[in-house]
Amino acid sequence: MMPTVICAGLITLDAVYDLDAFPEEGSKVRASTARLQPGGGALLAATTVSKLGGTARLAGAVGDDLFGQFLRGQMTLRGIDHTLVQTLKGETTAHSAVFVTSNGERTIVNHRSDRLLDVDLTEDLPDYDAVLADTRCRTLARRLFQQAQEESKPSVLDGEAPVPRDLLPFVSHLALSEQGLSDFGGTSLAEIAAQSQSWACVTRGAAGVELHDGSRFAPPRVTPLDTLGAGDVWHGAFAFAFTKQLNEPEAVEFSNAAAALFVSRTGDGRFPTAREVEDVLQTRR
Repeated sequence: MMPTVICAGLITLDAVYDLDAFPEEGSKVRASTARLQPGGGALLAATTVSKLGGTARLAGAVGDDLFGQFLRGQMTLRGIDHTLVQTLKGETTAHSAVFVTSNGERTIVNHRSDRLLDVDLTEDLPDYDAVLADTRCRTLARRLFQQAQEESKPSVLDGEAPVPRDLLPFVSHLALSEQGLSDFGGTSLAEIAAQSQSWACVTRGAAGVELHDGSRFAPPRVTPLDTLGAGDVWHGAFAFAFTKQLNEPEAVEFSNAAAALFVSRTGDGRFPTAREVEDVLQTRR
């Protein structure tokens, strides 16, 4: 059986525009290229799990519109099980305008309704080995984390700000962004780990990952072509790594390599395979 990860949270449709530089206020600019593609942390993490060779089960919600239909088609094409994705009647699927500049950085404008985020499980969970959830769908994340805790299975919180404190007692692994760490108002990473009784780290993009014990892991050096979704790929690879019985430092190294491969590419083939990640890791040993 392939290892299975449930990825829960935000699901969006992204309209991506490639620009030489971010436009000035009130100006009109022409994008060099533009594309519509699936987005949202949960969906991109699920795509990562599937590409790495695992079974990805996506949980969240879309609207009953063309955006939602398109995204479900993309989920199927990407090998993602979307039986836990709900379709909300009369709702517009979350969508974003994403501006990617020539240095690989991105700016995102998102629209989503509270209804899309306030969803819960409507059926029993199928078999799984690990859970990953973002901070957007709190009710759904809490339900999944509680069950994972009861079953002694890894649960990873993608800790974007604001970080819901009520989720922390149920999380085995807390992976904070820099903004997520700042949300704790100066509390150190070690103190956060001790208070939440979970393993914790902070991801800093090209600067690497810092663990709550003070150790740091630098990613492979690459030339970034597009950083959109890099953090989501990192979290998907991190959750997947635990289904392969890797320990935390090994899982961080695995995730760093996966994210580095992802940002160094463009197009449909951006998501790395497990073999590609292992090849990168071999060169670093």
